[in-house]
Amino acid sequence: MPYEKNKLYTQMPFCLETKRAEFYIFYDVEDLADKCEMFKDDSFKFRTIGLLKSINGRFYIESMKLPMNKTTDVRVSMVYMNSYLKSTVIPYPVQLFGTIQWKKEPVIIAHILQALSTSMAIRLMETLKSVSSAHIARLPMEDYCFDFEEDSFSNV
Repeated sequence: MPYEKNKLYTQMPFCLETKRAEFYIFYDVEDLADKCEMFKDDSFKFRTIGLLKSINGRFYIESMKLPMNKTTDVRVSMVYMNSYLKSTVIPYPVQLFGTIQWKKEPVIIAHILQALSTSMAIRLMETLKSVSSAHIARLPMEDYCFDFEEDSFSNV
């Protein structure tokens, strides 16, 4: 029996009772660095998937784009983690939940860090990209005050 997908909820406005800053929204590492540079005064919660590597005792996350040409490295601070990660020469795929802010460069403050296998990281990243592109309301970051007129959501 054929079925019809109901995607009308993707057109609905963001709810006033729901605080947008409470959600970890998925961003690719490159998009995350660009957004942080555009909105230098704001810090926001996010989740991302990338390769975590350590250089001279500092951690960086880079994009998992294949093939790996020019990748963006973003510094990761583990200050709020319960257990500190050991430095390793080999980068490994992780899912990271945190807050990003601008401190002369984009800096991620990690809240949750989950190590993944390479195949799981690639599958999860592709899934999150497709889900977020279909279901996340496309509103600019600076719009924390929403008007619920019909015309304001015509370009969503």
